[in-house]
This record gives sequence, C-alpha cells and structure tokens, in this order.
Amino acid sequence: MDAMTSFEGDTGPYLQYAHARLCSITRRAALSEDEIATANLSLLTEPHALNLIRVVSQYPDVVQNTLKTLEPATVLTYLFKMTHTLSSSYDHLRIVGSEKELMKARMALYDAARVVLNNGMRLLGLSPVERM
Repeated sequence: MDAMTSFEGDTGPYLQYAHARLCSITRRAALSEDEIATANLSLLTEPHALNLIRVVSQYPDVVQNTLKTLEPATVLTYLFKMTHTLSSSYDHLRIVGSEKELMKARMALYDAARVVLNNGMRLLGLSPVERM
C-alpha cells in the first residue's frame, strides 16, 4: 500500500503532485490568461525548454496510438516521461525572477504541460488536484 501512495517514483500520487506543482507555479506567476496566450514562444531556446516542447507535442500521437492498440499503459508511460522531463526543467526554466517576456513564454510552456497532464490523467480515470 505504501508503494502505491508514494509521492516518489511512478505512482498516481506522483502525477497528482506534478499537476499540483504546475498549478502552484501558475498561481505564483500571477500572469493573466491573455499574457500567457500572447507569449512570444520563440524566446524558448534553452535545451530544457526545447526538450519539454518535444515531449508535450507527442501527446496527440500517444493518444492516437493508445486508441489503436487499446493499451492505456501507453498514456501512463508518456505522462511519467513528461513529468520527469518537467521535474528536470524546473531549475533551468524559472518563472519567478526571470525577465517578463521570458517569464510569459515559460509560463505558456508550463501551462501547456499542465493541460496535457490534466487531460491524460482524466483519460486514465485519475483526478488531477490543484493543491496538495
């Protein structure tokens, strides 16, 4: 039981924690939806940003493959890969304290990851949480 409810490793609570952390970053950034929607994404040139963009952009293909194979574990494996990529990006893609335009671009990327994580979790019957 402890292994299933652990916040470490590849567990449901780990996915919930990752979602809650993204929601927390959004709250602390205090940017409006319009600011995020109009972010200049060409500013995202750091290797960690490009890697996260690549992983997030794979989601439609993962869902399509899952529908073909009827193997929901494909979505689960993808979500863990994405959350691991996110986790390794936080120190390199800081929001608070960065220049305003870069802050908006990074927040747009984190918001895209949050939406994908939320949709993927719901697809699997898991409940995303905003706070832990």
